[in-house]
This record gives sequence, structure tokens and C-alpha cells, in this order.
Amino acid sequence: VMEAVDGRTMKDTLIEIEGKLADDGEASLRAKTEAADLMQKMGKAIAMMHNGGIVHGDLTTSNFLLRATNELVMIDFGLSFVSTDAEDLAVDLYVLERAFISTHPGAELLFKKVLNAYNGAARYSSRILTKLEDVRRRGRKREMIG
Repeated sequence: VMEAVDGRTMKDTLIEIEGKLADDGEASLRAKTEAADLMQKMGKAIAMMHNGGIVHGDLTTSNFLLRATNELVMIDFGLSFVSTDAEDLAVDLYVLERAFISTHPGAELLFKKVLNAYNGAARYSSRILTKLEDVRRRGRKREMIG
């Protein structure tokens, strides 16, 4: 039995925030602050999951729900598995990065905030983030070759 989670996807929340970022003044400032807070929560949540030896397998902004209380909930663990291998954990982050790029163009800074929070909370973050660089290089090479 699973809990029914009432909330909006992070994807929808970020799309709304992205619209506010184009505004001038206070609305834009509030949106930047809200986005930074959400990215920190996301990075910490992923770090806690990885610290527990769980690889999600399908990290996207659609697989995070934000409750009205501002609590972040990860969903859809259908592709998850148990691993503490830096490669597996780095690929998990890479999948999220690719989702950010495709769903939220121009949101590279937001993803960097996720990684910064992850770096501060993940047990072996330096090893995992170094491996992420390797995964990125292989991904780029694959994209170039086809």
C-alpha cells in the first residue's frame, strides 16, 4: 500500500517559476528565491536517497511532487535498484541533468544549485561528481557519433 500524495510536480512548479523570472522587480526576486530553495531541497533529497544506497533510475522533475506544505516527495521508483557504485549514482544525476535540459531550457543554473546541495549532503559526493563528469563525456561522445 502506498500513500496518495497530493501535490504539484516539480516540473509544473518550475515552469510557473520560469514564467515569473521574466518579470521585473519583486516577483522575479521571489521566484529566484523559491527556485533556489526548491533546488536545495531536491539536491538534499537525492543525496539522502543515494546515501541509503538507492538509485532512482528515472530522476526527472516530473518524479518530484511538491506538497502545499512545501514538502518535497520523490515518486515512481519503478526503475530503482540498490547500489553504492559511484557510476550508478552519477548516471542517476546525469538522467536528471538531461531532463532539466530538455524540459527546462536555460535552467542550467538551477541544476547547478541541485548539484551544490547534493555536494553538501551526499556521503561520497566528490567521487560521485567526478564520475558524473566521466558520464557526461561519454554521453556527449555518444551524441556526436549517433
